[in-house]
Amino acid sequence: MKKNVIVTGAASGIGQAIALRAAREDHLIIAVDIRESTETVEKISSEGGTAISCVCDLRNDRSVVDLFERIEEKHGPIDILINNAGTMGRWPLSLTETTEDDWYTVFDSNVKSTYLCCRQALSGMRKRGSGVIVNIASELAFKSAAGCTIYCASKGAVVQFTRALAVEEAPNGIRINAVCPGPIDTGLLLQTVGQVPEDNDVQSSSQTALKRLGKPEEIAEVVWFAASDAASYMIGSIIMADGGVLAS
Repeated sequence: MKKNVIVTGAASGIGQAIALRAAREDHLIIAVDIRESTETVEKISSEGGTAISCVCDLRNDRSVVDLFERIEEKHGPIDILINNAGTMGRWPLSLTETTEDDWYTVFDSNVKSTYLCCRQALSGMRKRGSGVIVNIASELAFKSAAGCTIYCASKGAVVQFTRALAVEEAPNGIRINAVCPGPIDTGLLLQTVGQVPEDNDVQSSSQTALKRLGKPEEIAEVVWFAASDAASYMIGSIIMADGGVLAS
């Protein structure tokens, strides 16, 4: 059955890979990002899938409310929500080098956006008695790392948010789980603001048991499993896909 699937942060990286994977199941993919997801939509269309691009600042309450209202009015209820949007902010920085703006940038992008999107999706899901939400956290919710204290804290918050909400919504027929990627070969590993060592990719890959960075497509497969009916008995699960970082 064709479903309406929202993927946030879908313009590139893991989000794009998730959108492409979901589109293979003949679902309508709503690719949401702070910028147009033109490349994602074009790739899905070229493979025979259906997708639309929606621009939204997911850190803003009114923008998120408007987004969901527009989508549901035009395309119907949301069946699957995948909260992938996020940022590492400026890193690596010691905590004393950060500012209050750094804190809000990371927490608004990683935690507030997840909260706002879940809140909007849950209303319709409750009415239908069904729905799936997958939140993207990180192995850094469980493993500390110098220079990105705020990011680690934000992903820890996503993990506990997922667990608590999953228990709350299970009686309503809604499944909520989280996936925790390890070091993945995406732009998120590169600097956006500040300075990152040139050998960052090498350092990241050496942390994994596989001695390589993960691919966005590998994470997309795990996320789609969690979103699919194959994971029907999973509630509040935190799925590690970290190349063995935590096991090493």
